[in-house]
Amino acid sequence: MTESFINIRSSQVRWLILISYLIGLIIDSMVLLYSSLEFLPPMTLIALLYWSGHFLDRTYFVSAFLLGVLADTLYQTTLGAHALLYSIILFMMVRNRLQFRTYPRWQQAFIIGIYLLIYQILNTIFFSPVLEEGRFFAYWSMPVIGILIWPILSTLLNKLSQSQP
Repeated sequence: MTESFINIRSSQVRWLILISYLIGLIIDSMVLLYSSLEFLPPMTLIALLYWSGHFLDRTYFVSAFLLGVLADTLYQTTLGAHALLYSIILFMMVRNRLQFRTYPRWQQAFIIGIYLLIYQILNTIFFSPVLEEGRFFAYWSMPVIGILIWPILSTLLNKLSQSQP
């Protein structure tokens, strides 16, 4: 699974990385528009975790900071709060990414679920959201949805990045 990434550098798929961040931001903004999509995880964070976990030539902390600031402007929260959250989660990924790459996709999905659960706990501590009566389950089921999304997204991005020259 990960052998094909040994010879690919992130500079060879830079456009794909940027497009995945842009699509992630679009999906994150859709979650704000439709409260029924609250169960979706932050797709920019998932894309950031994917790229940092599969390419070892960069740490992506600048990307985490910039995407976090964009998330702050999108969610209208304190500037830098999401940047800090994204950087914390990315730091945990970077510390374990060599081992993370060796796991099969289903096991990677559970690790991503743990990272998303930590993100959700920190999000609750930082922002203390007021959840309506029916939104509690959707808010806390986000890591489970991230577990289900990861194999699909990982497979898709693997195929797209391998097809690059």
